[in-house]
Amino acid sequence: MTRVEKIKARKYFDYRNGTITIIELPTGPHEVTHTRFSRQFLSAFSNATRQDDVENWGAKSLFTNLPTNEREEPDACFVPKRLLTQNPALNPCDRDGNPWPTIIFEVASSETLAHVRRKINDYWLRPNRCEDVIVIKIGNWRTRRRNGTTRRPLRRLRCLKFCRAETLRQNPNATTFDPIEEIEFGSVFANGRESDFCTGPHMKWLTIDCDCIFNGCPQPLPSFYHIASSRPFMIPQFPYPLVNPGVAIDLFDLQEAIFDAMGPN
Repeated sequence: MTRVEKIKARKYFDYRNGTITIIELPTGPHEVTHTRFSRQFLSAFSNATRQDDVENWGAKSLFTNLPTNEREEPDACFVPKRLLTQNPALNPCDRDGNPWPTIIFEVASSETLAHVRRKINDYWLRPNRCEDVIVIKIGNWRTRRRNGTTRRPLRRLRCLKFCRAETLRQNPNATTFDPIEEIEFGSVFANGRESDFCTGPHMKWLTIDCDCIFNGCPQPLPSFYHIASSRPFMIPQFPYPLVNPGVAIDLFDLQEAIFDAMGPN
């Protein structure tokens, strides 16, 4: 395979040491999920100073072993500007000396959660790498079920949050990482029965702490509370989703973007 062929195939194949592994082609719901998440997350920094801003590196190749060219590509990843100094990082994620992103976002549709967990534990949450991994698991929709009246798609959606710091706080000897939070949204329970736990804004939230976003940055760290929702959250509306400084993402917006991408039929 030539270098040009590798570049063209990058989105659809995994090429390592002469071995080609075919991976899933991205679907509309898959692509819109990480696009919408990135938009919501980055809205928290729309008024940030250059020093306190966060960069979206997208589906960047993150090298876990530079000599062997071993790497993994998430759907999106984010790095604070404060880490992007002129000096090479002590533990770089690429050949340019860039630091590891602090936040990784991954969408799993046909990919199993077991496979995602292996990537998290074998690569992304190893020491001196990223801090949080956010996974959206999109359930299968082979039967194409919809609500008979509203035509709302009946599909299971889950958000799993993995946090290195919180796991180690609970168990300092941990060597593997399980989700510290699993949020059911979407429109059905695990058994396929229709649910009503995310039928409007402000019902299901994903929160990401400033301490995780700016992990490894020089002190003092930025500290703010940001609500990312298409519908304004009016204080003292209850319950307020953020306990610690950080970003709260309204999963209803993510859910509706996924449902829209599934089409009318």
